[in-house]
Amino acid sequence: MQSNINTSQPVYVAPANPAGRALASALTAEGYNVCGLADNLKQADGIINSHAQSKPDAIVIICNGPYTHNVAKGLMARGFAPHQLYTSLREDVDTTEQTPSSGASAHSNIRPYKTPISEKFKSFRFRILSFTIKVLRSIVPQRGYVYYAEQFFDTNMLLAYRQHRRQYPDEPWLIGRNIKQDLTMLDADNHLLRLFSLYGLWKMVRAKKMVVDHEFTGNTFTLLRKFIPVVQLWHGLPYKALSGNIHYPDICDDAFISSSSWFNEHIFPTIFRAKRYLDFGYPRNDVFSQSPQTRDWINAEPLSTLTHIQNTTGSIIVYAPTYRDWGDNDYPLDLDKINAWCENNKRSFILKFHPFISRQFGDAMALPDSENVQTLPSHPHIYLYPSGKNIYPWLADAETLITDYSSIAYDFLLADKPIIYFQYDKQDYLKLRGNTLVSDSDFIAGEVVEDMNSMLQCLSAQSPTILPVQKSLKKKFNLKTQPAAFLVSSYIRES
Repeated sequence: MQSNINTSQPVYVAPANPAGRALASALTAEGYNVCGLADNLKQADGIINSHAQSKPDAIVIICNGPYTHNVAKGLMARGFAPHQLYTSLREDVDTTEQTPSSGASAHSNIRPYKTPISEKFKSFRFRILSFTIKVLRSIVPQRGYVYYAEQFFDTNMLLAYRQHRRQYPDEPWLIGRNIKQDLTMLDADNHLLRLFSLYGLWKMVRAKKMVVDHEFTGNTFTLLRKFIPVVQLWHGLPYKALSGNIHYPDICDDAFISSSSWFNEHIFPTIFRAKRYLDFGYPRNDVFSQSPQTRDWINAEPLSTLTHIQNTTGSIIVYAPTYRDWGDNDYPLDLDKINAWCENNKRSFILKFHPFISRQFGDAMALPDSENVQTLPSHPHIYLYPSGKNIYPWLADAETLITDYSSIAYDFLLADKPIIYFQYDKQDYLKLRGNTLVSDSDFIAGEVVEDMNSMLQCLSAQSPTILPVQKSLKKKFNLKTQPAAFLVSSYIRES
């Protein structure tokens, strides 16, 4: 059945991702009155988040994809009526160029959205589970604390859990859903549950608090956080726009923890809803005030490997770029030039990529699958650090950090060492990611470069004049330097 949409009717396209933008361009080219994008989470100019922000009589066309039904459910929760929602079955738009490709028109593939039976069943099951957990929480004594994650345990989570476990061994549980990490160091930990199970659910139902460091959008976390007080550690001070959880009016976590009172006052309350905002610091940053021997090396390449590299090819420089979620992750690195510079200057260049990019890069370099750091073929001074492992014990020994828009730059301010911002795609980044949460003057604490030659020149200069800028930002943000893992775990059990 073909839609009867009038081309003059206000149209929004959801979600605000590359596929959605491409569909919006295709519809505009066909004469539709596209007023902008609709998204349940993202905030930026040209994006609406609720029915109240839309134009009268507007409809929303949802781009076909794996999350179509979740997007529709979120839009209806934000005031859109079912009859206002449509789906586009079209899959032949070019998401790279954001222009329509050849083939059937977008119009001929638009249909009214209908909630499938499977989604209705999921909703019914969710209500039953919600009622059951509510009853159990009211009659079962609460004890213990759960550190919860999905797919992987990030560093702040692991360090806070391990500190809690050292102090009070019987209290904390590390529970995951579909965890795929190699956590050999935790093989003997009988409080680790990698896969969600009835036993894990029982532990969570009884927990006094649940600790997380990401926002998980699946039904499991959505259900549990309705009844269990949540402590959100998050995973860094942001420069780029974040979705947060403030768009969900029924969410108010027990506490939100970061490393900056300034961010807790000016930034985080605008994107995360919590009863209190605490500046205890991030457990992963404890390494900057610790000797190599006293750091927690959980899920990190060992100190012996770091020492061997330093003694063999020189002190380390870490390159840790952020992930481009619009798909263009071909970082313009001239490996021959980098290796030659490192050889001449007795340095080691450590690449720390997002897991997806790391796999692609490893395949391109014909590297075997490995959970260990690897030297690049024909480039003995360049190393690929395992994407799923914690880089921070190495970062504390880095001579320089090279990044772009990543929150790792804020953490490295604590090292009082040079930072180089390799921002070769700044305009594309701002266009596709939207407005940043802070200004450049509140983020940049070093040299900004746009090409390889400039980056190597900055590495050669190693100018100490950037340190006053770093100290100024540290003072403004009131970045915490005290041992955070102890403060976090103490708060979790004592509050």
